[in-house]
Amino acid sequence: MIRFWDGFLSALGAILTLILIGVPLWGAVLALRAEMLPVWGWGAVVGLGFVGLVMVGAFLRKAGRGVHPLRERRR
Repeated sequence: MIRFWDGFLSALGAILTLILIGVPLWGAVLALRAEMLPVWGWGAVVGLGFVGLVMVGAFLRKAGRGVHPLRERRR
């Protein structure tokens, strides 16, 4: 039961990370498409998107293994 709970918390962390990274990323893309930001802003958008994908992937991997979000190994 503890692994299920830890996996659920890791999945929740993945969803929260996706929201916290995705909303500013979406706003930045809209601003770049409307030409409200300079072209070099795409570099920051790509970097933020990459970091967000890595973090979400790590949380999902932990969720699949049943590891708590703040731990590296199972309890």
